[in-house]
Amino acid sequence: MFKHFHQVVEEGIANNLHYGIQLSVSVEDQIFEEAFGTIDQNTPLQADDSLCWLSAAKPITAVGILILQEQNSLSIDETLGEILPQFQESQHASIPLRQLLTHTSSLREVPVNWPEASWPEILETIANSEPVENWSEDQSAAYLPSSSWFLLGSVIEQRSGQSYVDFIQQEILDPVGMNQTRCIADSTHASSAHEVLLYDRVKGQLELSPLLERMKALSPSPGSSFRGPAADLRLFFDMLRSEGKGEFGQVISQASIEQMVQRHRKGRVDQTLQHIVDYGLGVILDSNEYGPQSVPYGFGTECSSKTFGHGGSQCAIAFADPVRERSVVIIANGRPGEGQHQKRFRQLLEALELDLKSLS
Repeated sequence: MFKHFHQVVEEGIANNLHYGIQLSVSVEDQIFEEAFGTIDQNTPLQADDSLCWLSAAKPITAVGILILQEQNSLSIDETLGEILPQFQESQHASIPLRQLLTHTSSLREVPVNWPEASWPEILETIANSEPVENWSEDQSAAYLPSSSWFLLGSVIEQRSGQSYVDFIQQEILDPVGMNQTRCIADSTHASSAHEVLLYDRVKGQLELSPLLERMKALSPSPGSSFRGPAADLRLFFDMLRSEGKGEFGQVISQASIEQMVQRHRKGRVDQTLQHIVDYGLGVILDSNEYGPQSVPYGFGTECSSKTFGHGGSQCAIAFADPVRERSVVIIANGRPGEGQHQKRFRQLLEALELDLKSLS
């Protein structure tokens, strides 16, 4: 059914880029769940196996923030100093949540020693860090993989009165129907025959990734520790395309979704991604106008300008295209380096377009 996509997957396996890839797609009223290759070198990968999402799950935390704003528990224009006690005397006290969500704050990415360090210790480390020099609030931008997301997770805890894990489970995962999604180690799934595996390409060969140790953590990383099957993450983006309606209840209002996907950051060169990339609130927006063959973590050359989503470091892409009425999640279990990854996923998205056209 997905012969072009399958061919690109097989080429990647032959070149030691990954062992397997999951694909989950919804197009109008059709749903496709596919798995290609293996979990390791022997066990076939299934569509319901859990894989690491890494940063592709960042929009989940962003939706959590917007839910609290709907509940009048916070505003994205409130500052860190107003919300988090650790930041009242920090150089970063005046940073609003909006800047964290759009990666336009003067925070720098600092080693926070998660998961060994507790969240209070992580917050102290970030609060005491030095801001980026010569930062322009009107022009500068730099994607932060983890630092700002621990802050957003702490904001959720501070203003909801719940743990981050419980809030996300009750307000998002349960009503969406993301039954297999986890952001911390789960003892009830630890003995599964199909445990979460992730590989890094080292000197041309795939080796178990050091990131797997983080999957054993009992405290979450709001920006990177989610795992589950591609189908679960696709359900999340289906919800955002369906006026915030999950399979088991309303999650967020359409007004908040519209605020989320506005171009809050436009035309700025991202110092981390080394490319112009536009942002909404916690989501990457289609940035093909800046170079469809060079923009990192893009959504394919044929996506509409209304497409939004997020990538996961060298392993995943997840997005919704409301104009074309589709949600797409692709997750690989191999991280081959940025250059190889970007090339691989551009080819996968091109192949997917061909396959979907042949089905229509």
